[in-house]
Amino acid sequence: MSEETKNKVIGKINKIKANIETFISDVNVGDLKASINLLVKDAQEDFNRLVDKDVDAVRKRLKKEKEDLEGKARKFLKAQKKEFKALQEKLDTLVKATAKLKEKRHAEDPKIQTPATRKKVTKVTTKKVPAKPRATKKATTKK
Repeated sequence: MSEETKNKVIGKINKIKANIETFISDVNVGDLKASINLLVKDAQEDFNRLVDKDVDAVRKRLKKEKEDLEGKARKFLKAQKKEFKALQEKLDTLVKATAKLKEKRHAEDPKIQTPATRKKVTKVTTKKVPAKPRATKKATTKK
């Protein structure tokens, strides 16, 4: 390369260096940091607002679902109580009817013993005789 081209290249490099230095001096790094920090804070606030909205929406939905489930559970329990009362009334009427029937039978048939007039039955036990040992035949061996 010739001396002239070297000088041109060095001159261009120096010119680019000077442009970069003037650009850096024009843009204050502190201001750049502050503006970036401000952008980050704004983005964080926007994000928090969106998250808070979502959380509120989820809370409202869960509260509504809870109330719906509680209402359904109350209706179910009410229906079950009603059914239980009806069954209990039927059972009471059946118990009364059977009690009246037993009283009638006892009045008509004196042979039927009430628990107070029943005789006690004693259990009779017998001894078991042990079994006699059996006689076994011996097998003969062939020779």
